[in-house]
Amino acid sequence: DTLFKVFGDRTEYLLALIYYRLCYPSAMMYAKTWYQGSYARLISKDIDFSSQRISDFLKSIGEEHLQRKYFKNHISLLAKTNEGIIIDATSMPNQIHFPFNTWGYNDGGIDKQIRFLFVIDKKTSLPLYFRYLPGNIVDVSALTTTIEELKKYDIKSSFALVDAGFYSEDNIKELNSGVIDFLTRLPARTKLYKDLIKETMPDIETFKNAVKYGDRILFVKQKKVDLFGKEGYAHIVLDPERKGRETKKLLIDAFEDKESEEEKVEFDLLKSGAMILVSSFENNKNEVVPLYYMRQTVEKLIGFAKDDLDLIPLRVHREETLRGYLLLIFITLTVFALMKKEIGNDYTIEDALLTMKNLKCKVYDDE
Repeated sequence: DTLFKVFGDRTEYLLALIYYRLCYPSAMMYAKTWYQGSYARLISKDIDFSSQRISDFLKSIGEEHLQRKYFKNHISLLAKTNEGIIIDATSMPNQIHFPFNTWGYNDGGIDKQIRFLFVIDKKTSLPLYFRYLPGNIVDVSALTTTIEELKKYDIKSSFALVDAGFYSEDNIKELNSGVIDFLTRLPARTKLYKDLIKETMPDIETFKNAVKYGDRILFVKQKKVDLFGKEGYAHIVLDPERKGRETKKLLIDAFEDKESEEEKVEFDLLKSGAMILVSSFENNKNEVVPLYYMRQTVEKLIGFAKDDLDLIPLRVHREETLRGYLLLIFITLTVFALMKKEIGNDYTIEDALLTMKNLKCKVYDDE
């Protein structure tokens, strides 16, 4: 209903493309062949899946005013509360020649890329919004703009769960000024991280600090800290199993490297198996780690977009077409997430679609 309300007579074409992306995530050039042998041609009839027609269609749904209309309707449908959002970004390396494609860091290397920023509803785990950015814009500079854009769609979130890439003085101050509670991982490069490791790690492994997380036992220590002029909370988390693995590797490497600096090795030993989370509000020590790992929801969805829906490589060459393509992927991912909720944990979407693909029929003129 939402799609018909926004896209009108273009909806059947859009639905046919969504079916294609779900059932056969590959290059658009194969859509016509897929459509001719698929039940989709009996649902969405007389679809022209020539490459030029698909390109024209993606360009048409890439118009800014149409995307704003879509997000307004999409968000009002799926955002059940203003309890919070999860924000993450991923790189989309490609060889497209247009201004948004710029050099940036990706998995330890440098690629020409676009950044794809994703917003998930914390309560429903459903996609709410996306933005694309030039590849050389780092995550920290994108956060506040994203929050301001969400306000235009009446997402006045009271909570933001973000990755360490978003941690900066400007972002934390902006979140505080907007009265938005936040939880994020503290980057290891910061002075606060180093001070907290030295102060808390020597005596963290006590029964008082032990918490059960699934089948694992963690140690969690909490204390108040100054977050750029405002009181916040640090949650120092030690995973003893990870500590054992990291300590072993660290010592082996240190013995093999005759030039290892003792002071650096001692600090690295101290922080083995540890991570530090910071928040604007006090957390129960049993709840802070599960709350942070809700970030895996958005990571899984981005993984679905890349692996199951063939998000990359990008095969478009104009910004208008890129906007339309990303909107198509976003809507398809929403359908994917809704299907996953409906199917539950007994099957994957791939299981279900492959099983359905095995159902064949003969088509006659009248039945």
